[in-house]
Amino acid sequence: METINLQNHKLERIRNIKSSEYGPFDTNMNLIGRVWSALLGLKHPIPGYLVSLMYTASKLLRARNNFKIDTYDDAMNYLYQAKLMQQKEREVK
Repeated sequence: METINLQNHKLERIRNIKSSEYGPFDTNMNLIGRVWSALLGLKHPIPGYLVSLMYTASKLLRARNNFKIDTYDDAMNYLYQAKLMQQKEREVK
């Protein structure tokens, strides 16, 4: 249980650092979704949680070829953030 708490604390610390460096995660994912949608000629923006899931998938592909703990940490954070964003979106509907 202590290992899980340490891992959660580490991931939270990473999220806080990234947020102060790049701004709010959900805002950035939603903006990326809009840009990707425009580039692909889609009529509707790709939701931010799907952008986050796509980034998770890219991290999984990286992990397939080479072990790097940062890749796993990033994948877990992207997946966690996607979960929060999708939950929030469902609550609004």
